[in-house]
Amino acid sequence: MADNTNTNTNENTESQGVGVAQSPIFTGRKTIYWDPVDEAKLSDIDVLYIVEQTMIEHEINRDEMVYLRNYERGDQPIFYRVKDIRPEINTKVLSNYAKMITDFNIGYEFGSPIMFVQRASDDFTKADPNQDDKRVSTLNEMMWEQGKVGKDIEMAHDIKTTGLGYMMAYPKLEDSEDIAPFDLLVLNPLNTYVVRKNDAYKRKLMGVTYSFNERTQVKRITAYTRFWIYSIVGGVVVSKVPNILKIIPIVEFRNDANKMACFEAVIPLMDALNIANSDRVNDLAQYVQAILWLHNCEIDEKQQRELRDGGFIQTTSTAEGKEAKVTYVTASLNQAETQALTDDLYNRMLEIAGVPGRDSAAGGNTGAAILLSNGWQLAETKAKTMEPIFSESEMELLDVIIAILRNTSEIPEELKQLKRSDVLVKFSRNKTYDLVSRTSALSNLINIGIDPHHAIPAVDIFDDNQQVVLDSLEMINALLLAKTQKQDSSADPSNGNGTPVDGVKGANDYNAEQNRENEPAE
Repeated sequence: MADNTNTNTNENTESQGVGVAQSPIFTGRKTIYWDPVDEAKLSDIDVLYIVEQTMIEHEINRDEMVYLRNYERGDQPIFYRVKDIRPEINTKVLSNYAKMITDFNIGYEFGSPIMFVQRASDDFTKADPNQDDKRVSTLNEMMWEQGKVGKDIEMAHDIKTTGLGYMMAYPKLEDSEDIAPFDLLVLNPLNTYVVRKNDAYKRKLMGVTYSFNERTQVKRITAYTRFWIYSIVGGVVVSKVPNILKIIPIVEFRNDANKMACFEAVIPLMDALNIANSDRVNDLAQYVQAILWLHNCEIDEKQQRELRDGGFIQTTSTAEGKEAKVTYVTASLNQAETQALTDDLYNRMLEIAGVPGRDSAAGGNTGAAILLSNGWQLAETKAKTMEPIFSESEMELLDVIIAILRNTSEIPEELKQLKRSDVLVKFSRNKTYDLVSRTSALSNLINIGIDPHHAIPAVDIFDDNQQVVLDSLEMINALLLAKTQKQDSSADPSNGNGTPVDGVKGANDYNAEQNRENEPAE
């Protein structure tokens, strides 16, 4: 998410040894905990103290997130490199692998809309499955109206570059013709955090978001608890209002269990690649600008100008018989060995980051072969690992939305009955290949009696599986009914009138033969 905070700093980079600037070592963002307390009994002073103390821990996370965000934008240690030998030749080549990894992760995991689908047609609540269909479809319509697809991508950039992202659902403050009674807001992770109780449940104690006015140097903080919403300015609670939702509306999303950025684990490899690429260009520049060595000869300023302008010099042997020599002092890198090193670093970086290579597929060019080659299967496995973590936060957001629906009088009663157990978060990827096989699989699944709510998501063709089920259910049922009736008709050997089908005698034919055998002979 874009912000106006001045983050153009790289104070953690240091020139070491031969002038190689090193990135700091990060291991993910810290979870902010507080001892369990009774939220209903928190006083204004208690809230101020909790915000003051937890803000210190948040600032540590914030500094790391600022560095990672700047790193992804291109502010990397290679630009702070100091070269001690021939400092005038110090080319700084940046290959922004961090942005490449980030863009791939966002596109692969969030490029297709993340939708809600009905979890089951039949469960222990004995709810009407058709009613659940309508509720979930209405929920998706509200999300679409709020532009959740775009906001997911906006938040995904925060998640992938800093390890954390925040989204808030809040009741609309103004009258609107929208069907959604809430607004979805993407919050800046640099200015937002949640405090969790330090116990086995680790439930949210408080959600905090703030803004800082550079001109007035005033920080405005909004702290949400289950019972109150506090406005804090200058370390003083200026107002508090009841939280009618009885739920903290700020939801924290994590990139992984350690809250690391998607490229954080490979920062040392990316720095090494930038150094190697810069030194290869430096090697070329130093070869072109090689030092001229004069042995047993001297030249004056006029000869230096002639050498520079004409490009040649004339020498003679000395009287003592010493031979004059003029040559360039050069030492070039072994490009083959350097290329092998950079290839090894690059491949390791891709493997650890879970990004596919750019080589051609081995073993065939079918969709399945491409998926299994060059790291695509690793990328899919990594994305699958992310899905449960993201879904956990998405269900927290759904809890907030359900609370808003139940506190809005204009919402129909049947929609207020929506429960989180009715909903499943559906991720969609890899829709463009092997379409014939997947549609055939869908047909087979439905024909053997698999519920469309499970068969359609299984083949992963559509973005909004829930709407596809609603739009197609009547046609699917009609086709299955017609097929069943045809099978029943074909299964009767007599075809209902005693006429053999495919040479098979029906029951009426056997009865007729039996009657003829029992008739008396004439």
